[in-house]
This record gives sequence, C-alpha cells and structure tokens, in this order.
Amino acid sequence: MRYATITPDGELAHHDDEPDWHALVGPENKARVSLRGLAVTGWVNDVGLLLPERYPRNVIGSCVLASLGAAVQPYAGTIVLTGWNPDNTPRGLLEIEPLPQPVHHLDTVHGDVLKALAGQTPRELSPSWAESMREVAEHVRTAPAPSLTLRPVRLS
Repeated sequence: MRYATITPDGELAHHDDEPDWHALVGPENKARVSLRGLAVTGWVNDVGLLLPERYPRNVIGSCVLASLGAAVQPYAGTIVLTGWNPDNTPRGLLEIEPLPQPVHHLDTVHGDVLKALAGQTPRELSPSWAESMREVAEHVRTAPAPSLTLRPVRLS
C-alpha cells in the first residue's frame, strides 16, 4: 500500500509496503486526523502528546497537516498519511486506501512549509501564509500538553 510518513525531525518519505502501525505511530493506538475535502487522511499516536520523551512534537508535520485542512494543534511522533474513502464508512468497508497518485502535491506542501519555517515565502504563496505557518509552528512548540484528571469512583 502506498503511504507517506513525516518524522518528528521533519523528513518526508514515501513507502510502497504495508504500514507497520506499531513501529510507525506506536503501540498505544492510532488516531485519524481529518483532512477536509481530501481523499487523504493523517494518522498519529492518540496519546503522543502525553509521552513527550517517547513521541516528540512534530512541528513540520503539524504544519503540513494544518496546510491540508486539519485542526491546528500539536501532533507528536511520526505522522502517517494514507488515502481515505469516507464514502465507504456507512457500508462498513475499510476506509484506509493507498495514498492517491500523484503525490507531488504532498511534496509541494511539505517544501512550502520548510521554506516558510526558514523565514522565506514560497513563490506561489503569500507572505501572510508563510507568517501563519510560522505562527502554527510556534503554537505546536509551546502549547501545553493536554492533561488527564483522574477522579476516584465511589462504590455504593
């Protein structure tokens, strides 16, 4: 199956094998990141932000996901991008599909994010887009991790 990964150090790689989800996003569980209007989805570790020593924040990957329509928030660890067919969901069919061809759009967005974070403005985009990517990156770096509140259960 065709898929792509963005590691916490910002490296984008394309793959043509079956993803090993435990090795890629971790053994805890994967969570889907919705990308509005695309036949692509992202996958991240669903507790990655709670385990920063194991899953560092993925600044570049978080910016790429935001550029593709995901919620602006920090994502941690390796991000996996696959194809996605939401029309199959009501029929109970598998929604994960190979990453659609061509994948150069993903390469372009990744390159644009790298340029923006280096202080440049990608040729096809506005200075305000580049500035917004730098703001997203700062948010990803500095936003507090979510917390868990455990409350005792009283048995009657």
